[in-house]
Amino acid sequence: MKKLVAYAIIIVALLTGFGIPAAAQGEDLETNLKAAFLYNFTKYIDWQLGPDDAQFVIGVVGMSEVERALEQIARTSTVNGRRIVVRHIDRLEEIGGCQLLFIARDRRAGLREILSKVNRGEIAVAEENGAAREGAGFNFVLAGEKLKFEANMRALSSSGLKVSSQLLKLAIIVKK
Repeated sequence: MKKLVAYAIIIVALLTGFGIPAAAQGEDLETNLKAAFLYNFTKYIDWQLGPDDAQFVIGVVGMSEVERALEQIARTSTVNGRRIVVRHIDRLEEIGGCQLLFIARDRRAGLREILSKVNRGEIAVAEENGAAREGAGFNFVLAGEKLKFEANMRALSSSGLKVSSQLLKLAIIVKK
């Protein structure tokens, strides 16, 4: 029941554009919110998946509990009818081939180094101050005590993917 209530709060937050008081709810809720946001981002982006794309790959660079939460979502959800695969990435050479790339705060490589490996048709999502300005397509931020996300329009445009205006209305738009 507790899990159902948490997901209901997340859905309401995504649909209304209001942030959730993440700090007040604890780290577990923030982790689950980030994973839910990542999954919901997939619904508002035209991924241009071809018939040979049997899976939708979400890569995770660095160490984060968000990876575990994404794996839970992947067990029961799909993206455009394709099975979700969550892939942990240890080395920069492994970055290509993910439709969505989550860049954890706790990682070895620098942000610019990672972003330079993101290909057309892929979107990077980070969780650190200034990441959207540095070139991440989306970046999670705390605005007051609420979890929100920034969108870098140039990075999203460079991805070659069409992002729904409904999603962008909920974002804090940043310029490089």
